[in-house]
Amino acid sequence: MNTKPDAIKVLCFGDSNTWSQKPDKSGRYTPDVRWPGRLQQLLGDNYYIVEEGLGSRTTDLEYTKKPGRNGKTYLQPCLESHNPVDFVIIMLGTNDLKIEFDRSSKEIANALAGLVDLTRTTAKNPDGMPPHIILVSPITINDTAPHFTELYTGYYDKQSAVKSGELASLIAEVAKANNCHFIDAASVSKAGEDGIHFDEPSHPALAAVIAQEIKKIGQ
Repeated sequence: MNTKPDAIKVLCFGDSNTWSQKPDKSGRYTPDVRWPGRLQQLLGDNYYIVEEGLGSRTTDLEYTKKPGRNGKTYLQPCLESHNPVDFVIIMLGTNDLKIEFDRSSKEIANALAGLVDLTRTTAKNPDGMPPHIILVSPITINDTAPHFTELYTGYYDKQSAVKSGELASLIAEVAKANNCHFIDAASVSKAGEDGIHFDEPSHPALAAVIAQEIKKIGQ
């Protein structure tokens, strides 16, 4: 943790691509590789990056196979635990695209709007005001990746991939309507061999874009 009293706190809230799962299923990227760690390096010790990624986390859905993955249920205590916080970065939506949830891209975007509302009513910066919120639309699912069918048959399909490509524009609309900042992860990052999780170069690429946005907001 960063013990500097006046460090600007940045909470990164997401799923396995924030936790930083490797696409070859061999575990998690090391802290110096995964994007929250790279973000810490880029911003320096005047910032305190808090990693809050969890595999299979949804926006606001209960996932019977894996309890505790409802992002909305966890977000409130998470924010209260880390208060005060200056920035909240939310990158969710991929797990909502699983076949069993049968959710539209519009429904996923609307669920993210609910997380924005919850953040604004729960989180406070050191001045007692709501934090800056950055909505990051997830990368596009690649259903043609070498190991996609092997690993995700029954979980994701072609329609999941199609809907994932619709998310960026819809989440951008949510961000605009709710006075949030927006980043499209798919503009700089992509899935590796499993079609779901970031390949290694995608982590520094996303970190660089987020660092640039945070610095711009702080000007």
